[in-house]
Amino acid sequence: MKPKTTLPLLGALAALSLLAPTPPVEARTWTSTDGKPLQAVFLGIEGDNYKFRLQNGQEILVSKDKFIPADHEAAERLAKIGDDSFTKASARQIDTLLATTLKKNGFTSFNEALPDDLFVRRVYLDIAGRIPTREEFLRFAESARPDKREALIDELLLSPGYASHLFNYFADMYRLHASDFQNGIRMDPYIHWWREQLRENRRYHEIVRDMILAEGNVGHNPASGFILRDTGMEFDAFANFGQVMVGIDISCAQCHDHPFDDWTQGDFFQMAAFFGNTQRSIGYRSSSSMMGGGTIEMPNAPPGWRNDFMKWAENYKGIMPRDQNSNSFRFFVNALGWNVADNKDLETVLPHDFIGSGGKPEQVASPRVLLGPTAKTGGKTRREALADWLVAPDNPRFALVIANRMWGRAFGRAIIEPVNDFSDDEIKRASQPEVLKFIESEMRRVNYDLREFMRILYNTRAYQSIATAEEPDLTQKYYFTGPVLRRMRAEQAWDSIMVLSQGAEIDEKQGGDGSFYRKILDIDFSSASHEDVWEHYEMWQSLRGRGSSMAMVSESGDSLPVMVNDTELRASELTQPAPGGSLLDTFGQSDRRITDDHNYDGSVPQVLALMNGSVTRQLTGPSSKIVEDLEALDGPDDKVRHVFFTLLNRFPNKEELDLGTGMMEDYGDEGISDLAWALINSPEFLFIQ
Repeated sequence: MKPKTTLPLLGALAALSLLAPTPPVEARTWTSTDGKPLQAVFLGIEGDNYKFRLQNGQEILVSKDKFIPADHEAAERLAKIGDDSFTKASARQIDTLLATTLKKNGFTSFNEALPDDLFVRRVYLDIAGRIPTREEFLRFAESARPDKREALIDELLLSPGYASHLFNYFADMYRLHASDFQNGIRMDPYIHWWREQLRENRRYHEIVRDMILAEGNVGHNPASGFILRDTGMEFDAFANFGQVMVGIDISCAQCHDHPFDDWTQGDFFQMAAFFGNTQRSIGYRSSSSMMGGGTIEMPNAPPGWRNDFMKWAENYKGIMPRDQNSNSFRFFVNALGWNVADNKDLETVLPHDFIGSGGKPEQVASPRVLLGPTAKTGGKTRREALADWLVAPDNPRFALVIANRMWGRAFGRAIIEPVNDFSDDEIKRASQPEVLKFIESEMRRVNYDLREFMRILYNTRAYQSIATAEEPDLTQKYYFTGPVLRRMRAEQAWDSIMVLSQGAEIDEKQGGDGSFYRKILDIDFSSASHEDVWEHYEMWQSLRGRGSSMAMVSESGDSLPVMVNDTELRASELTQPAPGGSLLDTFGQSDRRITDDHNYDGSVPQVLALMNGSVTRQLTGPSSKIVEDLEALDGPDDKVRHVFFTLLNRFPNKEELDLGTGMMEDYGDEGISDLAWALINSPEFLFIQ
């Protein structure tokens, strides 16, 4: 459906057809104190000088004091995040490609441009994962800087909130769950490892490579949690790999040839065979299973280590491993044994009831990729060959999948849906095929720097458009006249409530990091004595259940955990996922059992949580931070405005202002509490416009 409100397309955009793969770059213009312009790419700060690259390729140093104050602000920002010449050029190219296709399909414009108040609220929610504070809103609203939008985008991309909010997305995508495992095993170090990668802005392909190649348990290497996630359900793990890495759901072909796509049952097992030599635990199934056929040796340990340790514990500590009273000890040893290693004795074997094409029952499957160039296995382990194939420049899917997903994060809908299962034909039939091709090339150009990639999208005119209110029909093409109107994620709602109750400092607070649990499992089996391992077992006994997610190593490094008891944290810092019945669960946080299972549906419990829940009472009661912060303001109208600034991040219209001041005249500060309650319960609070 075409938008009802339209503006003319940017003149140049409407006239242009498809551009070359590399957009023309127009370097930023810098201005000297005597008014002279310098067009150059900013390279960094060296002492008291700024370093630039001129159009002819020459690099020069210019004293800082030669430039106007606005350029000092820009230089400090760009020194942290990088020059934005390519960023802006790429954003313009995306707008051009979008506009060209829009024009071909009868549209005359993007949606109306976002006003400043909607812009500031949207970018805080989309980048930092929460609404802005009143002070943050007013700072932006009152700024006269011509580059204040791009400056705010960069500021937020560099903030802790960016990594926190991005973590929530990947937690759904990779099903990050601290305790959904057998034998009491926990994955808190793996979850914290993800937080660290995003805080450090690790490149996405490096993160993926680390996960695929990881060895050891989560104490040795937290990235091993990716492979350990589905121990005992290895084929389910491979099916998830296909969805998140290459955008293909081939799980159906595990039992038979795919009824709608070309994938055969043999294809499934041949691709799964890249993990066929991967041992995940000390317990195996029969030789007919993917992980079967081996002895029960401890991975990454000398032969016989497990039996030797069990006998030592029996002889010197009185542990009877088969006794019911020894559950804790057995859990500990099993936790050590959830431990990734390459084992050439293991193979992927086709099941006895194999009925599809491409193999025979109980035949050993040879590794073969589903699409693109062949994975080269010479001199490499299977996982090394798979990792190299996945991130190779000629892989047709890896960059496209993550670029399409990140587009969906920015616009509320990906160019190709669903993001975890699409065919080559669907790529060709996409509403914006040229944009899709371009963002795939851009993901490669920025070398999988997700922060820089998102920086490009947020700087587009398309993104900075009013949201399309009509929900697009998933059976119809959506041409991206702007983002789609969407409700906050559960984590955005929670984090916005936390910032209302505690202020912007909530971004800096961190919860448990799994470091104590990691310390327990981090044992070098080749050098540690049995007494050393027993000390780790005693540390294990000091932890139980969910507490391990909040347990940290003390500054002294001793064997007693330091527990983080603070629950007023951002969603990314809490136990993953939140327990059932919590506000996060009520608003649709994924239970992390299947990929991308976050729920945006409305429900009666959500309404009750906002109307009568303890959090809302805390925020709107007479002793709430919202009310207390208004005490220093003069006059009812000023207080009403600031309630709107705080909760909806906009100026009230005349009718709203009159209504609010009337409530104050009638009920005093209780009127402000009632107004705050009404605004929190309004649809506008929960939606991203």
